[in-house]
Amino acid sequence: MKKFWGHLLRWIVPLAFSGIAIALILNQIQLSDFIENFSRVRWVWIAAAVLLFLLSYIFRVFCWYILLRKKVSFRDTFFTMGAGYLLNNIFPFRLGEIGRAVLQADPEGPTAIEVLSSVVVERVFDVFLGSIFFLSMLPRVVSGEFNQTLIVLAVVIAAIGMIAMYAAARFQNRINVWLSHWGERRGFIKNWLAPKLEQFLIGLSVLNNPRLFLLAFGSLGLSWIIAFGENYVIFQNLYPSPPLWWMVLILSAAAFGMALPSVPAGFGLFEGVMVGAFALVGVSPNIAFTHAIIIHAISFIFSNIIGLVGLKLRGEAVISFYNRVIHQSPTAAISE
Repeated sequence: MKKFWGHLLRWIVPLAFSGIAIALILNQIQLSDFIENFSRVRWVWIAAAVLLFLLSYIFRVFCWYILLRKKVSFRDTFFTMGAGYLLNNIFPFRLGEIGRAVLQADPEGPTAIEVLSSVVVERVFDVFLGSIFFLSMLPRVVSGEFNQTLIVLAVVIAAIGMIAMYAAARFQNRINVWLSHWGERRGFIKNWLAPKLEQFLIGLSVLNNPRLFLLAFGSLGLSWIIAFGENYVIFQNLYPSPPLWWMVLILSAAAFGMALPSVPAGFGLFEGVMVGAFALVGVSPNIAFTHAIIIHAISFIFSNIIGLVGLKLRGEAVISFYNRVIHQSPTAAISE
């Protein structure tokens, strides 16, 4: 019975967040206005936005490729990331990160635990950059009394996470020796925890190399900047001469909003957060919603295409991949 209620709760909470967001949006927009706004966006600009999306995606993939220490080909990294996004887009519970670890694991390459540690580093980088971008833009639109506690907390947590990961990578030999001594008296540590942690620390070793660290972090930062351009290309069709910093504020706010529980692909929640963020700069809900729908559609369609191609190249079907992720955790994969 507890298991049933646990599964039910995992569905109810995301549905509630997305449902509330959708209800709030529908209360503020008119379908006729949305259609009129959409007709103003020229297809040439949509095509340009798609190209910018793909370029931003490539730099994000390159970041992960570096964090994996080039143990797998860039091609495999490219399609595996797409497969992870595909999993997040069509199934609940945000399994994409675990899916990447399961799919990328290779007996002749990185283990699932190593891959998962690289994903953790990428996500911490992402939160840190998003926090910095958002905080740097927020003073332009709100008064000094605005409570920025949550965003500041995100920056602090991400910074602490980066420092902790660097320390773990820097002193991984000492940590392994300590675990080995401790494990002599505890079988669980010796036989299970120590091997897993050792491989997780291997996945962090790129942080010991300043050149690779800056290359990975800089690639992810460049991915963000290109994504700002993608948003600007679409939004300038809907609003005359918008400031570029608006895109920095809106996209970083949307990234934080997507961290909340939601239905697959964040439908409703992404649009709701974007509409709310645009409201801070005085943009009407109808225009904001049109922009959010187009940007979300580009990401959804093309990340899914990349993911489907990746699964096809590996001879894997979507459902079988999902079942493999559900029933085979990274720690299980490593023990095979």
